[in-house]
Amino acid sequence: MPITQLHAGLPRDAVTSRLAAGQMAVHDLRAQTSIVAVEGALQLDFRDHSLAWLGDTVPVTSITLHEGERFVTPQRGLVSISAAHTHPAVFVVQPRQAENARHSFIRQAAHHLANLAKTRLRRAV
Repeated sequence: MPITQLHAGLPRDAVTSRLAAGQMAVHDLRAQTSIVAVEGALQLDFRDHSLAWLGDTVPVTSITLHEGERFVTPQRGLVSISAAHTHPAVFVVQPRQAENARHSFIRQAAHHLANLAKTRLRRAV
């Protein structure tokens, strides 16, 4: 399957990558970023970002993703992604989806109106 076909139906900010057998990619990802194994199996390696100041004393967490599985990063940090077997692999990295703009606007408007009402009530008393 050509890599251009993998973008069909994906959000604009999703990045598709192909790894040859034995190849590794390193990504600095934000929290709640999704990694999806599209073809083949992936090996993900990362360390707890909050303990990065301890260097190599922090154990590496390793996760194997099989074709079709998804992993969501719990925190910001560097993630090493490699083909888990002797076969090439294809994966998609998709940043956390922003909230629905309309929902966010309505929530902010309601919050501002509530603050305005509180201010007016305090002045009236």
